[in-house]
Amino acid sequence: MILLAASVAVAAEAMPPAGAINIRVEAGDWGKVDPRDIEAVLTTVADTLLPSFPQHATERVSVAYSAAGPSVLLEKSATGAHRVFLNVRDARWDQFTYQFSHELCHIFTNHEHREIAPGVVARDHQWFEETLCEAVSLAALERMAIRWEQSPPYPGWKSYASAFRDYAQQLRDEQHRRLLPNETLGQWFAANQEALERNPYLRQKNELLAVKLLSLLEAAPDGLEAIGYLNAEPSARAESFAAYLESWYSCCPPRHRTFIIQVMALLDGPQHDRPAPVL
Repeated sequence: MILLAASVAVAAEAMPPAGAINIRVEAGDWGKVDPRDIEAVLTTVADTLLPSFPQHATERVSVAYSAAGPSVLLEKSATGAHRVFLNVRDARWDQFTYQFSHELCHIFTNHEHREIAPGVVARDHQWFEETLCEAVSLAALERMAIRWEQSPPYPGWKSYASAFRDYAQQLRDEQHRRLLPNETLGQWFAANQEALERNPYLRQKNELLAVKLLSLLEAAPDGLEAIGYLNAEPSARAESFAAYLESWYSCCPPRHRTFIIQVMALLDGPQHDRPAPVL
């Protein structure tokens, strides 16, 4: 669904919401949309997710257009802002939400800790971060649908709320996000983990697993909060995936560990000597 950019008169009805995360959108090849409207939408995305990631409330983000695709750089700008690139044009607020929430998730998962030396980035288990961020993108679309039904950035935009939910469902229904008939997730993961470790950007594989993780996020009240503690410790090369999950578990406050325990069980992670979570 495409919504034309708000007219000057509509834009004058309300100012973009003031979020804790400072977001600035640079001029670029955005199509028939005002960068100020993009800024309003992305600020709403950040506001929607931020309650689960309060430790990142003071972040600053600079957003620019890139035909090369969405990404976030490890290096901040000279002014200390995270640098995010999106490749959406026109008023496709659902796609802006989908791309931006993914890149914002990398910031929330402390991706800068993957830099183990200047210019040297550890890619060990990065596929898991990519997969989690895909799950967060799908969750963000659902949350934005609810948010826009109640409080859209501008009063005249309320009718767009259903587009977020429709887009999320369209993505979830894609054939490549489904297991083969009679295939278990354990079988799929055993067959695909090695390929994911070699290349963290195997999107169709990331996206299949993301749908499974999304189901856990929807069932675990504090699932998003747990994601904020991934990569809390600086990366160590050659650690096992089990050790990577254990680091995440140990860095996360006990009250948010339910989701991590469920992820470990889903991916057949280690279960030794793990206390029950404090809820």
